[in-house]
Amino acid sequence: MKIKQEVLKGFITGIISSIIGVFICTAILSRVKEKSIEATFQLFKAEGHLWMLLALGAIVNLIVFFLFLKKDLDYRARGVLLATMLVAFTAYGLYFL
Repeated sequence: MKIKQEVLKGFITGIISSIIGVFICTAILSRVKEKSIEATFQLFKAEGHLWMLLALGAIVNLIVFFLFLKKDLDYRARGVLLATMLVAFTAYGLYFL
């Protein structure tokens, strides 16, 4: 039972870190394009490039994954890996739809 809870905590952490990563990438790209964050997000949505933001946002999961491994929280790291795979499949689906 404890193992499932640890993996779930890692999964939730991975999803949250992906959302934060998408926000950070959108903020950086909005500075480059000299537009607001909302306008930049709407631009990517209108052009059908949301998959790019998802893929770039998942890079933050790499940091969280190795942080959990360094602290010997292997099951939480597995949860982050599962969240990363979910984000990857979602980005893949958005790319081809």
